[in-house]
Amino acid sequence: MRLTRRRALAAVTAGIGLLAGCTGGDQTELPSEETESPPTETTASSPSQTATATSTPTPTASPTPTSESPGSTTEPASGDASGSLVVMEGVAFSPMRLSVEPGTTVTWENGEALQHNVRAASFDDAAADWSFQSETVGRDGRVTYRFDDPGVYQYDCGIHGSTAMCGVVVVGDASYDGTLPCE
Repeated sequence: MRLTRRRALAAVTAGIGLLAGCTGGDQTELPSEETESPPTETTASSPSQTATATSTPTPTASPTPTSESPGSTTEPASGDASGSLVVMEGVAFSPMRLSVEPGTTVTWENGEALQHNVRAASFDDAAADWSFQSETVGRDGRVTYRFDDPGVYQYDCGIHGSTAMCGVVVVGDASYDGTLPCE
């Protein structure tokens, strides 16, 4: 994939936020001509977690988002979530393949006016058995998920489909050499 100015800016911004440890601040949005839904954030945890939310500290530069109940919640996006960033741009996830350690929170951020979501998928036998479907998010909306268990977590955008918009998060010592349907 070609590195665009937007992707480079997103990567630099995420790195600066993690290094500085700053997660707050005002975000000013410029008005647009399109009608958009307000930015939202959906959070969830791996299927192996218990039904109660925990506040176990993690070794990151900023706090890990938690929810009061299991499953997903929707909140306004604010600052960078701890973990790794995947940008929803056009009809693609960037990066399409991401490797993280167990306990990492992955944030998918919508950088476009198009509506997107993130849902668990199974493209082949390597896929972990997981259940997740975020709410639809508009521009600057965020979806987060904490991956606690090693495995190959395949996903797509339920709006645009797996042949257009898909990805994989490889957690821990797992590996994935397969071809994704959107590649």
